[in-house]
Amino acid sequence: MGKVYESLKEVVKLQRSKNDSVALPGAKPTDASSLDVEIGELVQRITGLRAAVSHREEEIKKETQQVIQTLSEDFAILETKLRDAEETARRKESVSQKMEERLYAEIHTLQNELNREKQTLQSRDNDIKDLKSNMEIFAKQATESERAIKQAKADAMLEASRTEQLTESLNRKIAALDANISDMKEIIRSKEATINALEQELGTAIRDFENQLRNKEELLAGRDAEINDLKSKLQVLTGKIQGMASFLKQAEALAIVEGQNGSMLATSEPLDGVKKKPPESRFKVKVPAATSNEQTNVAQKTVSPDFFDLMNQELTVIMGHQASVIVRERVAALGESMQEFPKSRLAELLEILSKDVVDEPSRIGFRKWFVKQHV
Repeated sequence: MGKVYESLKEVVKLQRSKNDSVALPGAKPTDASSLDVEIGELVQRITGLRAAVSHREEEIKKETQQVIQTLSEDFAILETKLRDAEETARRKESVSQKMEERLYAEIHTLQNELNREKQTLQSRDNDIKDLKSNMEIFAKQATESERAIKQAKADAMLEASRTEQLTESLNRKIAALDANISDMKEIIRSKEATINALEQELGTAIRDFENQLRNKEELLAGRDAEINDLKSKLQVLTGKIQGMASFLKQAEALAIVEGQNGSMLATSEPLDGVKKKPPESRFKVKVPAATSNEQTNVAQKTVSPDFFDLMNQELTVIMGHQASVIVRERVAALGESMQEFPKSRLAELLEILSKDVVDEPSRIGFRKWFVKQHV
């Protein structure tokens, strides 16, 4: 404000010097007291202006403080919004992974649309060439007659406006297609990066599966060796059982022969009048009745129905509730019944049912269970 006051004094002095220099002869000079009064009034006005300016500065300070406070509050609100935006961005990242498949389909459709747009552009270029040729034809015809010139000019103007509109629309479409192509290139780059990462992950997974497959093959080879060992043991046991059956048949025949000899000796009396005791048989075998023999032979040749109940329970754990139906169908396919199934065809039934069990460890466990039931 002091500078303003000094400048005003300088202005007043200059005004006085001008008035003094320009004063006409005979005119009264300006009174110095009146100038002092004016200067005093100016000083009062300046002091008033100073007070107004200082008051305005205080108001501006208050307003700036309020603005700063509101800005700080807005800044805190923006920070919370930023945190919310970060959280939403994380959610959107998970959503973007789900949208990858949709983006593949959209890229395919965009490529098809791009090809169609290229074809339309080519057709439009051909149309423009045709229009240009038509314009040349119209220009040649204009020289032949004035009426043709007027008509040709009107047609040319119409065609020119149409071509301009077409070119503008085509340029806009070309610009949009260029933008789409650049976006698709960027998307393709990101997809290629993800595909490379997936290929690496798949390679590691394939290697892990190959290692597991080798382990399974080794386990299967061990199980096959166990099965072969069990088959050899089964063959030995069946040979023993057959030998015991033939031995029992021979013993029964000998027992029958000895019984007949004993009855013949009992009917004939000795010469000295003393009843001699028949010699004891070397084989003490109890000979059952003919009916019980037949029932025993039939029972030995067929499988007990309880065996199929146990088999259904074992296969239900592996195959589910359809196990009983599968067993019934396989027995019927062999032309037998579950009530009188011959033991000689158990090996065939085992091979057929083993094919229905898909899981290899379950198949091996079922075969072991089957063999244990008949050892």
